[in-house]
Amino acid sequence: MNADETFENLSQQMLNKFLEKNPEYATYLGLHDPYDYLLPDGSSERLLENLQLLEKWIETLSKTVNREELNAEHKIDWEVIEKTLERWKFDFYERRIHELNPDVFEELGGMIFIMFTRNYAPLEKRIDAIAARIEKIPIYLEEFHSRFANSQPVKLWTEIAIEKAQQIGGLFQFILFVTKGKVSDKIYERLSKSVENLQPALKAHMEWLQGLRSKTTEEWALGKAKFEKLVQLRDLGMNSDEIYRLGVKYLEELKSQREQLAKQIAPGKPVEEVLKRIESKSPKTFEEALEYTKGTMEEARRFVQEKNITTVYPEDVLLVEETPAFLTPVIPFAALIMPAKFDKPQIGIYIVTRPKDPKNLGKHLNYSAIKNTAVHEAFPGHFLQGAISNRGSFVRLLAEGVETVEGWAHYCEEMMAEKGFITDLESRLIQINDVIWRAVRIIVDVKLSCGEMSFEEAVEMLVKETGMSEEAATAEVKRYTQTPGYPLSYLLGKHLILKLKAELKQKMGARFDEKFFHDTITTNGYLPIAMLRKIFNQKISKA
Repeated sequence: MNADETFENLSQQMLNKFLEKNPEYATYLGLHDPYDYLLPDGSSERLLENLQLLEKWIETLSKTVNREELNAEHKIDWEVIEKTLERWKFDFYERRIHELNPDVFEELGGMIFIMFTRNYAPLEKRIDAIAARIEKIPIYLEEFHSRFANSQPVKLWTEIAIEKAQQIGGLFQFILFVTKGKVSDKIYERLSKSVENLQPALKAHMEWLQGLRSKTTEEWALGKAKFEKLVQLRDLGMNSDEIYRLGVKYLEELKSQREQLAKQIAPGKPVEEVLKRIESKSPKTFEEALEYTKGTMEEARRFVQEKNITTVYPEDVLLVEETPAFLTPVIPFAALIMPAKFDKPQIGIYIVTRPKDPKNLGKHLNYSAIKNTAVHEAFPGHFLQGAISNRGSFVRLLAEGVETVEGWAHYCEEMMAEKGFITDLESRLIQINDVIWRAVRIIVDVKLSCGEMSFEEAVEMLVKETGMSEEAATAEVKRYTQTPGYPLSYLLGKHLILKLKAELKQKMGARFDEKFFHDTITTNGYLPIAMLRKIFNQKISKA
């Protein structure tokens, strides 16, 4: 057995051990039996065991495999494993979010929603597995509570957790309502009993959350030193101050561009009035907006194929659904639930959030905004990149190259406009306004995470600079507080991709091919830009 075969065998063994401890992750990957019927240990002990398993993986590889004998792909994979260990150590020992955020239902609710909506098995089988998992939630909740025995959770995050806990029952009732008469009486009864028997545990969990309020801390910021370490662990090639200055520079330039576009559309009118005019051009109801979103995604798919922008697999499927209530506190607009790694065919779910106030429909779901967002989330953005990257090594899923994932989708918005998918000035203005939002995200992310900006100041800046509603801005900032380093990844990722593209054009000259550039990114979409650069250099040297 050569080095590459040994590497793959050891990696598969480690994956199997990891999935035994984390069956919910197997569901996300598209590996269902027997995992769909199980829940993991809800305590912090499992997270520590995951970390130890990763350390063991690297130790075993080092003793068994000669790194220099591996092919280029496996060398990258090995580096991914090492970088993942560094990040996981930082998350467990320094960020310690597992002891600060008492939200249990984002993971549990999201897992059950995916099982219900992904058509990977007959409904009967999926509902049976959902019932089995609901039956185990009371034990999971008790284990989860143990994480906070000696910790001081964040007040803001506790309030978010309470809001989600209040909503989760609606998901279970919805599943009961929809499946009645569509599965056997035996399976339906099991589901019904599991939901009924869960109620005392949900009540106890809500009381536990309410009790946490008295021991919470107001402080949620990561702090300058830890945020700087997080940035360096991601190997972005910039420190937090440089990233912040980049955000400020983009914001100034983009606001000037927005002013010029607004003047072209409506001379003498302020930007805010022009944006409101565009927002008024929207579907009349949320249901119409959902249908328009579906049609726009298909239009974008055809455009990518006709223009030969990047490879599209015809068997890949994207569903469009309304955002479930339990997720709306942290998804103000829309989001993509990525297709499972091992699912065949690849199926993604694009969820669109119904505004709490119908008057805000045009603000978030006007025709121009839907077109831009569909490009970002679907074609050739997240869905296309995710579905193609899923065809590669499962090790790459550990890489969490957020700047590549979000940067690619953001890069696609401008690239698709340049190719002619977006031609009218109104859509271009909305697009520029969205880029301004991403520039503000850089500024807010750095300042919030370093503890140099308050929650209220962040909301105010989003409203002022982007025209976002206060409702949406508040939901955005709630998410930012829990995901330091993520919000800045959109525009920074696009910036780094454009920089990489310029480098490759200079190196390759007339040999540079844009489809080759796009296909390489979609094939390796989970890798950070620093590793992606190595992939390109390998391909160029071979050529």
